Amino acid sequence: MENSFPKYVSPLTILIGLISNLILFSGFAKGSNENSFEPIELKIADLNFVPKEFHFKGVIDMRSNKIPIAFLVPSATSGSQLEVVDLKGGLEQAMNQFVAGSLPRDLNLRPIWIKVKDCQIIEKLVDANRGIVEGEVHLDFSFELEREYDHVHLLDFQGGMSYKRSVRQKAVIEPVFRRSVGNALKYFHDWIEKEAGINEKLAKSVKVTIRDYREDNLDDTVFYDPKRPLRWSDFSGRAPFRSNYAASVFVSLAYEGDSRIKDGEVEVILDFKTFMLKSSSYVKTEKNAYTLNHEQRHFDIAQIITERLKERVGNMELFPYNYDRVISSMYLDAYREMNRYQEQYDKETSHGSNRTAQERWNQKIDDELRAFGVIP
Repeated sequence: MENSFPKYVSPLTILIGLISNLILFSGFAKGSNENSFEPIELKIADLNFVPKEFHFKGVIDMRSNKIPIAFLVPSATSGSQLEVVDLKGGLEQAMNQFVAGSLPRDLNLRPIWIKVKDCQIIEKLVDANRGIVEGEVHLDFSFELEREYDHVHLLDFQGGMSYKRSVRQKAVIEPVFRRSVGNALKYFHDWIEKEAGINEKLAKSVKVTIRDYREDNLDDTVFYDPKRPLRWSDFSGRAPFRSNYAASVFVSLAYEGDSRIKDGEVEVILDFKTFMLKSSSYVKTEKNAYTLNHEQRHFDIAQIITERLKERVGNMELFPYNYDRVISSMYLDAYREMNRYQEQYDKETSHGSNRTAQERWNQKIDDELRAFGVIP
């Protein structure tokens, strides 16, 4: 018997194609004589490993054509006529029984699904005089991690085993197939043992560190700093020709994220930015403290929204498989919230011309900044 257990190799396309052509030309043996095969009964086996990072939850037959898996040589006189044989109970049932019976199942560990994309045993008669048969087992599995609402693809496996037998040694086929399947499961086991602590898909938790982005204001961008209020020199843009406003400030918010895996936990560092752009902000002629305060309050409102976003992210239970999408969605919601808040502020203060309303907003904004600890 020759063992060939390739890892991540191409399917035996040429061999399967040739055999398929022979089958189409010559037809199948129907199993009506004494040389016929019984269904292959996949036996429970000791696979010599115990999963400590996962358990196999089940096997799903994903083949597009769910035909019997084996095309076998029934006799020395069969020539190119092969007999079609399946696993006892069918592929999905047989594989589920084999996996469940051969390995312990700790339900506290990661649930893994095995999806069978291809599974074949194909034989050919190579020496009719001596009754010598060559066979190939070909497996194509996908291993996926079950999450709350979906499956996360982890690993593909393509491999198998080759063998020789005499036409009378029909009992050889099941052990070879069983060993091929066991090797595939062992390969996944070895992979996940190595990846469990460093692969983000396998991480069990998320730890978030939130920071405020601060930088010298030497270019076009001024980042929010309560110790550094806006000044008229920050307004370097040109006012639009038809603008009715004495001044306008362009403010916004953003974040940058970086992550790493440590001991199976995703450590995420988020730098939140509240900023204004000098070249997009302008002032005409009224460079007085009152007007500058009105524009500063636009900047303060943007920081309030950033603080609200930081608080939501900090209080959110995040998961390794979707934390980035969740944070991105929360950011977009915050951005829309900022625009609504800015519009409300300008509407109620009449863009600063209503001094009584402006004073109320000054107090309201200071109270919220103080509640977040931005100002004393």
